[in-house]
Amino acid sequence: MGEAPGRTRKGGLFLPSDTFFRLPAPKRERLLRCARQEFSRVSYPDASINRIIHSAGIPRGSFYMYFEDKSDLFLYLMDRFVDAFIETVCQLLEEEEGDLFRAFQRLFDRLQDRCRAGGRESQAAAVIAILRRNAGMPHTMAMGQSYGRRFLSQVLPRLDRSILALEGDEALENGLRILLSATIPLLCEGILAEDPGPIRARYQSYLTILKGGMLR
Repeated sequence: MGEAPGRTRKGGLFLPSDTFFRLPAPKRERLLRCARQEFSRVSYPDASINRIIHSAGIPRGSFYMYFEDKSDLFLYLMDRFVDAFIETVCQLLEEEEGDLFRAFQRLFDRLQDRCRAGGRESQAAAVIAILRRNAGMPHTMAMGQSYGRRFLSQVLPRLDRSILALEGDEALENGLRILLSATIPLLCEGILAEDPGPIRARYQSYLTILKGGMLR
């Protein structure tokens, strides 16, 4: 499929059309909020563009001036979530002077607090519900395109490698992938739980095990 007129790229990813970004901010956010609600209510195959645009109060023709199709909208929602997640990790790494495990120890609480402050209707909580609803979906769809490379490209330069036992970029990248695979499911579980305490304790035990293999 060729690139649609008026579309731009960000790190190799398609963004919505320029027409979408020219909309007033409240109208853009209303459409995205309605999309999050629909994708968190039913699984991706059952989600309906008709229901989204009806809730958002926009004509069907206008929707296709903004997005190519349902997958285009879904991937954009996931990319926004991934960007926010990466930004949070990078901020914590800077605060912890590149200490990977101190940053990730704080990550769980930072995201829990942010989601709970906004309630179950917050952006982050809605996206977590989408991920849970679509648990069987491939990661490249559920978490946006190239999210792993985006994460590594922004996180690696901020790490204090002197405290890590991993030598070389390949070993470090593999270690980060293992850390992410342990982190993402428990973050999602904790945000959706009434009491995140036991999940936090389990996550801390995972970090302790990983620290034993990754720190000098």
